[in-house]
Amino acid sequence: MFEQFSRQKIVNEQDVVNLRKKVYQAFLICFDDNSFSVKIATMLSTLLKKIMIDHQQVYLDTEILTMGDQVKNITIRIFDPFYAIAKEIPTIYLHHVNIDIKDDALELFIDKRFPADRLEDAVLTFNERSRDELLKELQSKNKDLQDSYESLKRAKDNSARMESELAVGQNIQMSMLPTDFPSDDNIDVHAKLVPAREVGGDFYDFQIIDDNYLYFTVGDVSGKGVPAALLMAMTKSLLRSVAITEHSTSQIITHVNTEIAKENKNNMFVTIFLALLNIKTGELIYTNAGHNPSYILSENEKTLKLDDRHGPVVGALEGFEYSQSTLQLNSGQLIFAYTDGVTEAQNINHELYSDQRLIDLLEASKAQKLKSLVDIVIEDISTHEKGSEQADDITVLCVKYAKVSTPDFSINFKASYDEKEKVTPLIHHFLEDNNYPLAFIQKVQIVLDELISNTTNYANNELKITDIQLKVFCLENKSGLKIQILDNGIAFNPLEKEAPDTTLSVEDRPIGGLGIHIVKNLASKIDYKRIDDQNKITLFLKI
Repeated sequence: MFEQFSRQKIVNEQDVVNLRKKVYQAFLICFDDNSFSVKIATMLSTLLKKIMIDHQQVYLDTEILTMGDQVKNITIRIFDPFYAIAKEIPTIYLHHVNIDIKDDALELFIDKRFPADRLEDAVLTFNERSRDELLKELQSKNKDLQDSYESLKRAKDNSARMESELAVGQNIQMSMLPTDFPSDDNIDVHAKLVPAREVGGDFYDFQIIDDNYLYFTVGDVSGKGVPAALLMAMTKSLLRSVAITEHSTSQIITHVNTEIAKENKNNMFVTIFLALLNIKTGELIYTNAGHNPSYILSENEKTLKLDDRHGPVVGALEGFEYSQSTLQLNSGQLIFAYTDGVTEAQNINHELYSDQRLIDLLEASKAQKLKSLVDIVIEDISTHEKGSEQADDITVLCVKYAKVSTPDFSINFKASYDEKEKVTPLIHHFLEDNNYPLAFIQKVQIVLDELISNTTNYANNELKITDIQLKVFCLENKSGLKIQILDNGIAFNPLEKEAPDTTLSVEDRPIGGLGIHIVKNLASKIDYKRIDDQNKITLFLKI
């Protein structure tokens, strides 16, 4: 028995409405029964409204009991000791559902089974916060931050107050930056922010929306300390909440500008580069609001500067309608965005790092992996600044796009030796039909036999047999193959096996490792990743 659904705090009627929607959507995914899902959501909201007449708030916990590949039952617990001991159990008539009081909680027990593989989607749907919840959280954070700021203003010691303010501003800034960078066949993201001592205004952000779009942004708030951090927190949260439902970068920034400008009593502003990347097609929509130009890097083409300006800085002019640009990315292209702390970094002679030095470095380093490219830029700025104090935040964000092509051969099968024997001739016929030479076909069969055998030996567990996906892509001019092997078994990286000492005799040599050693030598490139609870091996074989 374990908890997967997030704890819900119910304070007012709007919370009940939001919860009812979540429960209905989650139960519809689980049971695929609209009538039953409506009844559960209605019953739960009715109970909560009745409880909240007597009490200001309650908590809602959910527990799930699984058996194998089935979910046996779900228990929804309304935690409120006053209600549980003071009220009678309401009478209900709904098949599969019972209500009872246990200790200090009222329990809704749902005894209706459904496939466990639906649970993850239901949990994601239930735990996803609505736009109202995000705004409510933002208001709460802003109140806490404002209270902290007011406390700082009351400090008697000016020096201590300033140090505290700078520390608070930096803590706010760094705590709001995402660090779980997505990386898959379509997109790769990496970013880094190096804060300066007296600034708390830079930010970056990204998220996947509707499994189709990557939203990402880089911004720079004017000012220092807590005021800059407060505006940064507000801007970042507003951008994210609007982007959930709006797929136009111009409309997103127009809306956020309106909200910030009408409350801008301190005359602060934000520069923003905001983009939406369709991860299926490569279409990039972006808006630049008074920010530094971003760059598009291509392996075989000259760096492209995105110097479009779509409006002024955000917060300066209420009612302004921003525009946007659209660009079609090619597979393998990379977007490089940054703040002015990069190009305006100064050395001891007050010389700027400059746009040209950045462009030259990007041209020389664009073949590097994403994380390496970000680190190279940060290190080069640090070298330039050596001996002088960092005057501004330094922020870099990179996004790489890759178009996923349809495999030329694809098959799903169970991780067993019997299934492997059925797949082997199918691959052989596919390669023959595509006129690959016999020696190359034999090399492919050796590699696949070893890798599929490894999966069969190590990825299965006691509860289920692992599913394997095999995808084969023909390289240009039939010069070789790209092969992907994915399985949903336990985490296992066969490439970590140490290479055997082939100088030893067969009798003295430890068992294992020779097959993978052969695979590594036959493949021109091979890689392992653990993504979304799947083992994924990608390799290239050249003729």
